[in-house]
Amino acid sequence: MSVVVIRTSSLGDVVLAGAVTAALPGVVFRTKPAWAPVAARLSGVSRVEVVGRDPLGDHDRILDLQNNARSWRETLGRRGVSRVQRYDARRRLRVWLKVGAPPPRVIDRYAAVAGVEPAPGPWLDLPGPRDATLLVPGAAWATKRWPVERWVGLGRSLPGPCIVLGGPDDADRVRAVAQGIGPRAEALWERGYERTFVAVGRGRVAVAGDTGLLHLCAAAGVPVVGLFGPTTAADGFWCHHGAVVETALPCRPCSRHGSAACPIGDHACLAELPVDRVRAAVAGLS
Repeated sequence: MSVVVIRTSSLGDVVLAGAVTAALPGVVFRTKPAWAPVAARLSGVSRVEVVGRDPLGDHDRILDLQNNARSWRETLGRRGVSRVQRYDARRRLRVWLKVGAPPPRVIDRYAAVAGVEPAPGPWLDLPGPRDATLLVPGAAWATKRWPVERWVGLGRSLPGPCIVLGGPDDADRVRAVAQGIGPRAEALWERGYERTFVAVGRGRVAVAGDTGLLHLCAAAGVPVVGLFGPTTAADGFWCHHGAVVETALPCRPCSRHGSAACPIGDHACLAELPVDRVRAAVAGLS
């Protein structure tokens, strides 16, 4: 049976699709060019197609894990299309009114579309010596970023080598954290994944905010410590082996994805998160 999976954004969502592709060998994965190298490494993926460049061929099943206007246009008139439930209204109610139950985990929503149980990880095969702590200080949204000085304090308190990871937009933060930790730390940011895949293969434990690289590390079998601020671990994206560090505040969640500034101005969810709590979580996984 020919199965195509459509998930065009973003990094974390593409990675989490591995819980479905690993249960459906021979999957054709359609995504944007930026995520194609990651999708190509997911268990069960036989071929990656770039949306907007490669035409959608004939398939027995089409699993639309994006469920937006673009994926509807791509699949208009096709048979065998199943679409993920987004739970947008429920998520907005939790942000705006702080009411209602959290939505199901993303991997459970994906699996329901495919009619399978979520495959256990790892979903990415990134072999390596597992000799380094991975620190991910960046995030697309400012409210998801733990202060640089806390990252430095954490890195200095941990034994062994550290690799500070990020994308090109994180270069200044990555460099500042690595320099603050000292010669044991390596700074790595890149547009693409060639060196990032190698670095993740070295991870014995990873610390990150609610970002795509958190999910990438976890999907490769690295135990992860997730720092949640404006979003919460209960809202569907936490499904990994590891530990969550977050502070119970009545203002959380304040956003579905993060924002440029704290809506009430104090950013207490992360600004007041102490190094000791994160260090203890790392120690519990080491």
